[in-house]
Amino acid sequence: MGARDHYKHGDFNAICDVCGFKYKASELRKRWDGALVCQEDWEPRHPQEFIRAIKETNTLPFTRTESENIFIVVGDVDSLALNTKVLNSFHLG
Repeated sequence: MGARDHYKHGDFNAICDVCGFKYKASELRKRWDGALVCQEDWEPRHPQEFIRAIKETNTLPFTRTESENIFIVVGDVDSLALNTKVLNSFHLG
């Protein structure tokens, strides 16, 4: 029989979830994570866990559509005249 085994009307023996020692149930406290712990193992919830981030608006100020890809085939005689016209149209206008 230990010091915690004495009779106290309306109270019962309980085990601390952290250290495993026997205490009277009235001496245990419920911690923020739901564990029943003794006074030495009790700790408050950290205030940093209550901070909420500011929601960002991730919208762009303007958008553009993607232009079509223009492929130039090098060494093809038939496409050389066509590619020259296409390139000249970009330079001129």
